Amino acid sequence: MDLYKQLESRAKKEKRTIIFPESYDARILDAVKYILQKKLANVILIRIDDKIKIEDDKHLDIIDLDFYKQYLQGYYGLRKLKQKDITVEQAEKELNSPLAFANILLKNNFADGIIAGSVCTTTDVLRNAIRIIGLKENNKTVSSFFLFTFPKESVHKNRILAYADCGVLPNPTAEQLSDIAIQTSENYEKLTGITARTAFLSFSTKGSAKDDSLNKIIEALKITRERRPDLVCDGELQFDAAFVPNVAKRKNPDGAIQGDANVFIFPDLNSGNIAYKITERLAGASATGPIVQGLAKPVMDLSRGCNAEDIINMTRVVTNF
Repeated sequence: MDLYKQLESRAKKEKRTIIFPESYDARILDAVKYILQKKLANVILIRIDDKIKIEDDKHLDIIDLDFYKQYLQGYYGLRKLKQKDITVEQAEKELNSPLAFANILLKNNFADGIIAGSVCTTTDVLRNAIRIIGLKENNKTVSSFFLFTFPKESVHKNRILAYADCGVLPNPTAEQLSDIAIQTSENYEKLTGITARTAFLSFSTKGSAKDDSLNKIIEALKITRERRPDLVCDGELQFDAAFVPNVAKRKNPDGAIQGDANVFIFPDLNSGNIAYKITERLAGASATGPIVQGLAKPVMDLSRGCNAEDIINMTRVVTNF
């Protein structure tokens, strides 16, 4: 059984409720039809007009955006905690959007998660989630990862990989890199059932090059080993030393990672974002993400280039998150 079938099977047992604020997007509605047909999750759609064309289903709720007014005073109070000079009118303008309203519904336990981003930007998705849902207790870092599976004809068909961070932090500090590594490793294991083997990537392998930019990677590895001594991790590593056993034997013979890494931590957003798109397009990999981590409740961000299958895969993920 492949990963997504396993996640779907588990999701049917959990029967979580997911909000899709971008109900005006045809790709969302195509995905929702499958989700309802397979009884993958209960679904809430936010209606901004009368154009939602979907059959009635006992597992589907459609909530009019105008319902936001019942939560305006609570939202206004929440916003004043961070922005003292905000007016009721400004708060109402913010809340009168499907994305903000979906987060208010999630905060008030109408649902278990949100999937958005097919139309809205990552910035909009995360701004509303951080502003309304907030971060997990004792957590300071919000990041994201992509989960990769490969087609049956690929030589990598038996590998499931995670890349982080590919969508949130442009230039993470050593402490943030450590947070990203630990979060991604934990969530990789939760979703796949496979023990994480985590590589901190670089253009250098164990001092083969010298540059000040390497310091934060080396420090991030040190912090991670102190915080999670049980986590199998290594760095700094070039990708081939982390992924190819024969190369690892030559470049990193005594390392904890011997070409068998499955979680890859990139030093910055440039490298992570570029790498995930190359892997998806050139290797024919199925990429699910950005899977957002570090929030108090699950809010998942789609790529605006997604298709219905990507949305279905993200639903399989969020219902197991």
